[in-house]
Amino acid sequence: MKRVLLLFCLILLMVEGFAQILDSSIINQKKLIDSIRIVQKRNQNSFSVDGYVKNDLILNHKPDKFLGKNTKDYIRLRNGELLWLSEVGSKFYFDDKRGFKEQINRDQTFGKYPSYDFDAAKKLYINFSNQLIKIESISDKYFISPFGRNAQKYYDFELQGIKNDDALIRIIPKHRYGPLFRGTFVLDTMSYQLKQFDFKLNGKQGIDFIDSLNIKQKFDNTNRLIFSEVGFKGNFLKFKFSGKAKAYFSGYENNIPENLTFEKHEVLIEDRKNITNFSNKDRTVPLTLQERLSYEYQHHQASEKDSIQRLIQRPKLFPLLFDEKIWSSKPRHQTIIFDPIVPAFFYNTIEGLGINYGVNFIRYSKSNKYWSVNPRIRYGFNNKELNSDISLTRLFNPSRRGLWNVSFGSTYQDLNPNGSLNSLQNSINTLLFEQNFMKLYRKKYVSSSVGTEILNGLYWSVGVELSRNISVDNQFDYSFRGIKWRNFSSNNPLSPDQQSKLFPDHQALFVNTSLIYSFNQDYENRNGEKIFYLPKGPRLILNYRKGIPKLFNSSSNYQFAEIELQQEKLDCGLWGYGSYSISTGRFFQAKNVYFPEWKHFIGNLALVFNPGLKNFHLLNFYTYSTNEYFAEAHFEHNFNMKFTSRIPLIRNLKVQELIGGAYLYQPQKGNYFEVYGGFKKRMFRIDYAMSFDSFGKLNQGFKLSYDF
Repeated sequence: MKRVLLLFCLILLMVEGFAQILDSSIINQKKLIDSIRIVQKRNQNSFSVDGYVKNDLILNHKPDKFLGKNTKDYIRLRNGELLWLSEVGSKFYFDDKRGFKEQINRDQTFGKYPSYDFDAAKKLYINFSNQLIKIESISDKYFISPFGRNAQKYYDFELQGIKNDDALIRIIPKHRYGPLFRGTFVLDTMSYQLKQFDFKLNGKQGIDFIDSLNIKQKFDNTNRLIFSEVGFKGNFLKFKFSGKAKAYFSGYENNIPENLTFEKHEVLIEDRKNITNFSNKDRTVPLTLQERLSYEYQHHQASEKDSIQRLIQRPKLFPLLFDEKIWSSKPRHQTIIFDPIVPAFFYNTIEGLGINYGVNFIRYSKSNKYWSVNPRIRYGFNNKELNSDISLTRLFNPSRRGLWNVSFGSTYQDLNPNGSLNSLQNSINTLLFEQNFMKLYRKKYVSSSVGTEILNGLYWSVGVELSRNISVDNQFDYSFRGIKWRNFSSNNPLSPDQQSKLFPDHQALFVNTSLIYSFNQDYENRNGEKIFYLPKGPRLILNYRKGIPKLFNSSSNYQFAEIELQQEKLDCGLWGYGSYSISTGRFFQAKNVYFPEWKHFIGNLALVFNPGLKNFHLLNFYTYSTNEYFAEAHFEHNFNMKFTSRIPLIRNLKVQELIGGAYLYQPQKGNYFEVYGGFKKRMFRIDYAMSFDSFGKLNQGFKLSYDF
């Protein structure tokens, strides 16, 4: 009896000690976190485990009207309908040296509206003992873990009760709108072993389209993860949806077999030859009735999915007016992509009103190799000139990104091969604002190129082109408004007030080659095709081009070399991410270089701009081009709601804050600088930019962009 009483007293003392650790003082809360972290790190040196993932998406509610139309008339989806279901079975490996590796052995999908990309067990193996947490399939935003180092600075811990040695503890964020979780976790008071938790985020934490996010995990008696769930509810244009991605882990084994076939940076392998659909015995949890009926319906409708055959039976032109249309046939391994009709029309001062239309025919194999044939016609209704070209592309080695292309024909091209404006933007500026920013020349050409990966992360390509380049002048000056104080400039960007030729008509022959090396380039192997992640390190790019004189009557005679170092989305944790590019290059032995072969930069003069990493906001499209040498640098940082999440009203908009700058030097113009700041909301963005040279400010203004 005394022993029983003594044991009971010891248990009471331990529980009392545990409760004292949960005291509100920072020191004791730190002891709690440190104890959990020590236990969490056990049994995580190396392991292999079987994973089963089920991911679904459900339409909870659709609006009665959308874009002024009754949704019942043209949207067949019903409230509560299952939009997407995917299942993945895999073998999952981890060790400190090689990191995560995963072998997919089963998968099955239903639906044509994919959910968030939880297509591997790794994406749900979220380790909350890390300082920062990111649910990569949903957002690139970081959140602070309640079990991370110094978590007591961001959270309060409140004991809700103790039952059978299990303590229910509530976490309370100290900042209401910070990147912090809410919820509860269950802890064994005897061993400080985490048993399960249920954490939540809401829409004010800055995840686009998401109103609430819920993360649940459960652990076995050896502190290993056996269940992980990411559930979400969202709203897009009044279409309300919800979904859950669940992962079940079973059959843990210590250590990893030595005979794994993974390459160093290969993180996932999926080979369709060895993949089968699921049977009931393969599933960790059974399908619901809705899921089972959905699979049966999909199987029944499989014979009716040849949309190329439906095209022959009843073609419909309306969907083609504003968006591309894709018809495909899985049995025939064919896809046809039609350009949208309305954006194919254009107006410029060279051709007048015209149309540039193309169709892409693709035939592919089960090994992911494909042929692509892309014919295109371009006709000017005012100048009565017909141009056409065709491009043939062959992906001959998906595992090495081996790509071959040959193109030939005639067309009108931008004098800046990087592109100034697209045809729609140029047409709007020409007709409404009497500004013909785009400068064109006519080109008759034949070209060929081939590229392949030599080693992982090292890509090499080489190409050759022979062209007949013809300088052209303005032929038309029509605009809707006829602004008195503004006239169209000439097609010569270096002499905008004179209708003079920029270069003589000539033949040009050149060869070019490039090497691109991406440091720490991880990838997935999906059925023999590499799917690349953003590299963890920078990317080094070497370019060389040689103009060959006399051969085929070519006038080109020069050499050009360029080196660039760039990196996209450099991870800065809670401070968002940055991107940069630094490059320099020069012409050597430049005896004859005509303007189309100069070094050109991506400028902008219009209100709308394209927000690429190497794009300037206010630089002239053509006047900074050079045939000598240059130095160029760009930087942009996205704070990912670091500051806007703290501002009332603004935080509800979920806008990301941006800052950036750019620099350019070339000998004729000297130094050029840009700085800008802006906000980004999904596919929309607005910036305010200022430009300077060595003598002071040049220009300033707002710039808009959209991506749809």
